[in-house]
Amino acid sequence: MKHSRLFFLLLSLLPCFSAYTQISHGGIPYFQQSGLLRTESEPAFFEMPAFDIDSVLRAAEPAGELRSAFQFAYKFYTDIDLRRDATISLLPDGTKIRRITIRSKGAYSINLLLRDFEIPEGGKLFVYNTDYSYVIGSFDHRNNSPGKILPLQPVEGEAIIVEYSEPPGLTFEGYFRITEVNHDYRGFLRSEPKPDSNSEYRCMPDALCSEVDEEMVRSTVLLIINGNTSCTGTLVNNTADDGRPYLLTAVHCLCSPSEFPQEMEYYTEKGGTIIAFFNYNRPVCGTKMKGTEEMSMAITRPLVILEKNDVALLEFQEAPPDYYNPYYAGWNRTATGGEAPYTNLHHPWSAVKKTSLSANNVTLGTIGKPLDSYFIPDAHWSIAWTTGSTYAGSSGSPLFDKDHLLIGGLSGGSSVCNKEAPGGGTDYFFALCRAWETDNPVNQLKTYLDPLNKDIQTYPGLNPKLSDPVVRLGNALYNSGDELITSTFDAPNSGFVFGNSNLQTLEFAEEFTVTDAATVYGAYIFLPEMSFSYTNGIEISVYAGNTGPETLLYSTPFVPKYLNYSNALGFHPADKELYTVPTESFVVFDEPVNVKKKFFISYKIKFSTTDGFCVYNTKFGSDSRPNTAWLKEEETNNWMPADAYSYKPVKTALAIQALIRNRHSVSTDAIATKKFPFYFDRSTGVLTLWNNENETGWIEIYSIGGTIMEKFHFNSGPASFALSKKTGGTVGIVKINGSKSSHAAKIIY
Repeated sequence: MKHSRLFFLLLSLLPCFSAYTQISHGGIPYFQQSGLLRTESEPAFFEMPAFDIDSVLRAAEPAGELRSAFQFAYKFYTDIDLRRDATISLLPDGTKIRRITIRSKGAYSINLLLRDFEIPEGGKLFVYNTDYSYVIGSFDHRNNSPGKILPLQPVEGEAIIVEYSEPPGLTFEGYFRITEVNHDYRGFLRSEPKPDSNSEYRCMPDALCSEVDEEMVRSTVLLIINGNTSCTGTLVNNTADDGRPYLLTAVHCLCSPSEFPQEMEYYTEKGGTIIAFFNYNRPVCGTKMKGTEEMSMAITRPLVILEKNDVALLEFQEAPPDYYNPYYAGWNRTATGGEAPYTNLHHPWSAVKKTSLSANNVTLGTIGKPLDSYFIPDAHWSIAWTTGSTYAGSSGSPLFDKDHLLIGGLSGGSSVCNKEAPGGGTDYFFALCRAWETDNPVNQLKTYLDPLNKDIQTYPGLNPKLSDPVVRLGNALYNSGDELITSTFDAPNSGFVFGNSNLQTLEFAEEFTVTDAATVYGAYIFLPEMSFSYTNGIEISVYAGNTGPETLLYSTPFVPKYLNYSNALGFHPADKELYTVPTESFVVFDEPVNVKKKFFISYKIKFSTTDGFCVYNTKFGSDSRPNTAWLKEEETNNWMPADAYSYKPVKTALAIQALIRNRHSVSTDAIATKKFPFYFDRSTGVLTLWNNENETGWIEIYSIGGTIMEKFHFNSGPASFALSKKTGGTVGIVKINGSKSSHAAKIIY
């Protein structure tokens, strides 16, 4: 039959729950702090029952030619009560600590759903595995929500510990129940990279290794739903430009179409189980490296559910943190769908972000059989790919036109990779234009995406921190000639120059320089595949210093780990390995660290005669590049640049990147350069735009918090605009969106 290769990217999920925010706030669990609780009793222990993994894997396979979304976990329903079931430890200062251990034999990772979650200010919740190598938290009163629910992201390992602590004198006693334990049977946390030989992926370029606009990449997120299934979603802008954290995805990611219709309460419960992973990308092209999964948060409530269109608009409880660097995509609701080329960004099978491209025009029509029985006619864009395809887990992913405006999201289709080229058939994306207005003004996209009732067909995206961005600062250009390497010693010495060796050098640092001052939010660490048996003791630190690392500013622990699976042995721990693939990890600091001009980020390891840990360093593509790597020599306890190391001098950079925001003092009233072609007169409040080379467009004035305050249209030639009065010293952000270029800069009222 003609439609025999069509597939569902549709889900069959178990009942779920309500809303929350899942941003962690840092800190160290009590049971990881030295000198504490060494003689306390073991935490309460709960063992999940065994299940038939072969039967589960067979059930997860699509029937016939149909495809389902990517399912990776087996769900246990539980009723583990914090007050009733936890073991209690009491510190001398009166701090009460409750702990619960949960084990599910053979799990790659475990994630939990907490209900009745309400804790007071001062309470802290952590979840970590039993060897303390993987920690999430703390979660505190800021994670409370009206729905009293907290879904937690996966923690690696087959056994995890839930630790909740309260100091004395709080306003009330915290409480929650663990109602779901999800056993990861596929290795979700380390399911990357997919082998190039896999036909399902060979034609899909990695998003950051293509020519796709970086802002579109930042707007697309990986979604984990109900703890066991994945889809893709998009942050979307609205005409108020107020940074409301709207997320667009497909309804079938929340409910199988065979279960339509459902009440809004059902989707409220489902929305509360979603975790979104930001910036899950392959960071280095040509190296099959898994991206970081540390930046996550979750959905609060559904706003628009149009089952027959497959359109779901949801909203986070709060905006993503600045260091996530989010972008809110603009949109195009025209019935023509803009112009080619078209771009799709997606997370197939929960992989790092991929892209599909098409030079072909889209056609608005009816989704292909057998999906047509679920959705209304003439409500989907059909498209054939020039590059790439989609796969299970791509559901809900965005389709952008040539102007980088969102026109719809993926419902289903039959595209495949035929080696390096796209094959199969057509894919179908729900159309924004067919979901814009309905007979219910509460349940339509227009109400939320056009709150100012501008009644326009297209609207640009929003970069809320355009003039004050958070950026990755590094000294290597891995996608422009530099190479990741692991330098080793020559005989008679042995081991890694920047890791474990017979010389017992234990601390290494990368030097960074900023123009004036900066705030450091965390660090990206690039790790090679290696043998690794110990799972704790690595420490990340920030130093200040003019001639080397001198003054310690901050320290935090860092230790990732690995669990393996094989057909012969099933699930089993793999000793002496740090993942099976190169890995990027992000270490978020409990509090941002302020630095000036020169600073250093270090990692300190434990000596081992058998295990090898190191961080990648760099083979420069140009001899003119300066050394920025440092070592702390064990014999003298002194820091020295790596190119002056007597045992093996290496001119290099460590594969560490700082996530920073530059801090500059704004002292000028006027900005009038080729880059920022306008002048602001503080005395009159008039902004003058210079000759703009026959451009037309919009001028937008934002507050420092990212809220739009004013907007003006301009035509070619000079123009002046009287801005609204503000309190003296107020900072504004001027954003010029021209037809040929865009600019942004600060002004002071």
